[in-house]
Amino acid sequence: MRYLPIHFDLRGKTVFVYGGDRAAEAKLRTLLKTDANLVVISETPGEEIRRWAEQGRLTIVADADLSTASLIYAATEYPNENYRIAETARAVGIPVNAADQPAGCDFITPAIVDRSPVAVSIGTEGTSPALARALKSDLESRLPSSLGETSKTIKNLRDQLKVDEPDIAKRQALWATVLGSGLGDYAELDSDTVTARYNTARQLSAPQETSVGHVHIVGAGPGDPDLLTVGALRVMHSADVVVYDRLVSDEVMSLCRREAEFIYVGKIPGGVSTRQDEINRIIVEKAQAGESVVRLKSGDPLVFGRAEEEFAALDGAGIGFTIHPGITAATAAAASLRHSLTVRGENTAATLATGHDEQGFAELDWTALAKPNARATIYMGLRAARFIQGRLLLHGASPETPVAVVENASRANEIIVATTLSQLPDDLTSNGIKGPAVVMIGYDRRPSAVALKAAS
Repeated sequence: MRYLPIHFDLRGKTVFVYGGDRAAEAKLRTLLKTDANLVVISETPGEEIRRWAEQGRLTIVADADLSTASLIYAATEYPNENYRIAETARAVGIPVNAADQPAGCDFITPAIVDRSPVAVSIGTEGTSPALARALKSDLESRLPSSLGETSKTIKNLRDQLKVDEPDIAKRQALWATVLGSGLGDYAELDSDTVTARYNTARQLSAPQETSVGHVHIVGAGPGDPDLLTVGALRVMHSADVVVYDRLVSDEVMSLCRREAEFIYVGKIPGGVSTRQDEINRIIVEKAQAGESVVRLKSGDPLVFGRAEEEFAALDGAGIGFTIHPGITAATAAAASLRHSLTVRGENTAATLATGHDEQGFAELDWTALAKPNARATIYMGLRAARFIQGRLLLHGASPETPVAVVENASRANEIIVATTLSQLPDDLTSNGIKGPAVVMIGYDRRPSAVALKAAS
């Protein structure tokens, strides 16, 4: 992210706009909605700008001292002149936006959906103003005009809650309950609805006889945040504590409640890892302290996620928990291959297996997996690739059996290697596959998948 989105307080501040024609007019249409003291520097301002001046909404001057401004817009019809103004502004330390001169911009004015005091800003870092306008148009049609009044209602409720509840974490959790569970139909998000939700949440948050918290076992999916479930997002937004694994993506982590306590419990194959009994201890102790705990696991916690061990620890401590399944790597990888895990008339089962267990390389039903049309997705199979190859060939699998290896399934840095059983270990090495990856026996890569990735 090159540009940090911020909302700048313009109350009582002076903003200079250089130019008197259409470019300046476009900037002013947004600036006129603010509380800024607007000064237009132009010897020949257009009719609309003169009309605004007659209404007392801005001042027109021929020249001015740049150092008296808080922000400057260089919006003449001449790009070179805009750049010159920008350089002059920078010399005196005033942030400047130069029309049609990206190199002359310290800031960019985004597309804005105005529901004051609610403002939604949409920026593309200058890459696609048309996309920003399209997004704005979509939001304009869905956000009710009453949203500003709703936000004022929320402010009044917040002010009262600060008096009634001094604990900031509890206040944040309550608002996550009121607003973080999915806003539903925006048209129904009026002051009465929010007030009713707030009153219900206050009743539910009243002190109970027990202070034991709750644990949410959440599948973070393979990495693409679009693959998270609505339920997962809801509890991630309201968590007091997030206990997370190594393979949970940064994009997914960014959707957790920022004020939560984050505890890393990653496991590195063959390296330093957090022991499972230590993870169990953490989630139990945090819940016993009355916290809402999200145990965030990559993929689906019910697929090779050691979830049963955590369930047992929570049951033993008398702590309630909820399971939120996630998209597992096998289905995400199959989607990238443009394949179904099962194909009518070909395979009646799809095996999900691990490449190694606590005793070493895992022994599977190699006879079944070596049959024609057998399908298997092997997790943690990279180090076992040569072992898997040998076992399958020994049990009669064809050397030409298609194999697809998908690294970082669903993520921006996803890599797909389409190979055969005979070439599997060598192609993993030549393509630099290091994981996390799934080895998909019996699956190839559709040509449409190649075109799809190229188009994206």
